[in-house]
Amino acid sequence: MKKEVKLSVDEILKQKSFQTAKIVAGKKGVTRTVKWVHVMEITNVSNLLNGNELILTTGIGWKDIEGSLLSLVKQLIECQVSGLCVELGEYVSEISSDLIKLADRFNFPIIVFNREVRFVDITEEIHTLIIKRNYQMVTDLEEYSRKLNEVLLEADPKMAVLNMLQKQLQLPVIYLSNDGHDSIVSNKSEKENHSLLRLVKESSLGKKEFITRQKINVLNQDYAELIIIDKADSVTEFEKLLLDRTVTALAQIILRELWTEERRKAKQTDWIQKWLNGEHNEEQIKRYLEEITPGIKLERAIVVLIKVDLDPDDSNITYLKLFLRNIFQNQGFHLLPAMMENSLVLILIDNGSQSNYKQRVGIAIERIIKTKYLTKHSYPHLQISVGKPVHHLTEIKKSYELAKEASIIREKVRNEKTSYFYEDLHIYRIINAAYDQGILYEFVSDYLKPVIIFDRQNNTKLMNTLRLYLKFNGSKKETAKHLFIVRQTLYHRLEKLYELIGEDFMEPPKRQAFELAVAAYEYLDGAKQTPKEKD
Repeated sequence: MKKEVKLSVDEILKQKSFQTAKIVAGKKGVTRTVKWVHVMEITNVSNLLNGNELILTTGIGWKDIEGSLLSLVKQLIECQVSGLCVELGEYVSEISSDLIKLADRFNFPIIVFNREVRFVDITEEIHTLIIKRNYQMVTDLEEYSRKLNEVLLEADPKMAVLNMLQKQLQLPVIYLSNDGHDSIVSNKSEKENHSLLRLVKESSLGKKEFITRQKINVLNQDYAELIIIDKADSVTEFEKLLLDRTVTALAQIILRELWTEERRKAKQTDWIQKWLNGEHNEEQIKRYLEEITPGIKLERAIVVLIKVDLDPDDSNITYLKLFLRNIFQNQGFHLLPAMMENSLVLILIDNGSQSNYKQRVGIAIERIIKTKYLTKHSYPHLQISVGKPVHHLTEIKKSYELAKEASIIREKVRNEKTSYFYEDLHIYRIINAAYDQGILYEFVSDYLKPVIIFDRQNNTKLMNTLRLYLKFNGSKKETAKHLFIVRQTLYHRLEKLYELIGEDFMEPPKRQAFELAVAAYEYLDGAKQTPKEKD
């Protein structure tokens, strides 16, 4: 027996206050839900209703207006009202044939009382019944939740929860998992269950079945789906609420399983750290990867480095690994994480099924950055960098070192457009190498010192003017536009630049040197080591 929280028109007709009532139109609409009862005696009601109300009226407000009852019913139909109850007598003597035809066409119930009734008794009776129903629903849901909490402590809680929901609903319950471990619980035979499961997965159910599906979301990722099917009627609101409670319980089970598995995998950290340090040979690496992931394809590997200010033993690290693992697995990578030097290092093993590895890594990173999960769990900003892919597994150390170099560059070059990928950092790779050799500071000073000193002494922004002028290939129009100044002001600034660094700074190869010097200046500015006035 299905349990519905809301009353239907048909149920209301069986109540004591409706013993003398008669339904004269829209009889096919008696299954309509009634959430509340209103008394209304006006003609314009469109802005006063929410839908699913049962309206009571004597007709006193529109008895002298021709066609007003027909207009009222049209408004009620448009507002998704459940039905209209009319007291026949002093103000309304009968329901016209036109009104009956309209109500029948839209299955809109019209109920009449042939004698005077007390609307106050009707509203009190129906509202009391609605409140009792809702109270009983809350009580039943609390009892179901209590039993769920008990079930969560069992040895195999997932199946116990599915069996509990099926017993409560007496409907087929289907659990579809992303890892292919699907389950179905019903009163049907095993053969019928297999057939139903196949039809659901193929979306081949007939039109007579009512199906409700809900995703099971863990750490902002969909891990599974819970489905209930009814051939007799649509799923009720109470059943949907039971489904919500069950989905929450299953999400807790999945999270617990994932957390346990991730903690087990954390024991791999020592081995992975040695791999990143170049201490394993090719055969050792292949054998180990085959043991932990049988059948793994070793097309290429790439290191992603994420700076996090957390202790390696912090439980938040485990949840972060879970979150990252799912995102990269969805893009075709097997992930091996390890904490190294206050950074979370991710070795991504590409399964080789797709060639556009860089695009897939980029999609994963964008999803990581945009997700709300990070801001909820003390990761408001993650600094991410990516090394170069390697095709020989013994070279993973190289990808790791380049990821660290990319991280250093990205930290010093505060530009939102700076790529996550080392191979896309272009000129900054040369700049970083020059910085490590100790020659970058002198190079910037040789080309830009006059401009730097002038800006500091006069509180001007000639350096920015020079940067944009070089960026737009000497276009005065574009440079002025992006500086938000008029062309004449730009001319004055260019004259000062000519005076400070010479009129030939736009001629190759001198221009190339200035472009490199400007980029290097931004790098040194990030490192707080720009040339000073007395240098």
